[in-house]
Amino acid sequence: MRRFEFSLQKVLDYRQRREEQAIRAFMEAQAQLLHEQAVLHKLIVEREQCLRRSHRHQHLVVELLDVEQTYLSALEERIEAQRERVAEAEKVVEEKREALIEAQRERKALERLREKHYEQWRQEILRTEQKVLDDLATVRAVLSPGVLTLSAGGDEHE
Repeated sequence: MRRFEFSLQKVLDYRQRREEQAIRAFMEAQAQLLHEQAVLHKLIVEREQCLRRSHRHQHLVVELLDVEQTYLSALEERIEAQRERVAEAEKVVEEKREALIEAQRERKALERLREKHYEQWRQEILRTEQKVLDDLATVRAVLSPGVLTLSAGGDEHE
């Protein structure tokens, strides 16, 4: 009996590898997004602490307040820049998610085709086996004693 061979197995293997690569890329993008969000959170916490300190020290020298104000302005700029990095990382995550979904669709479509071909192959094997069994039964029926015998003179007897 011949073994099942899917003619597009190499294509299926390729699509499985592409899906694995898409999974890795998606996970890396998610990790980068988490990192960028953590940096943003740290900057926001730093700004809040600085604001609390400046409210407690309102009576300090004007020069010190100017330094704090300059620092807060720079911190606000860093926060805004980090928000942009987070937004960009979110876009990348979404792009990688879409690529992963597409890779999964392509692999699943080929797997469904493989299953269909396998089922057709299996049905063909079953038909072939049944035909062989039917042929054997026919031969046995013809050759079984008592159904039809030939006498020495060539006459047929039942």
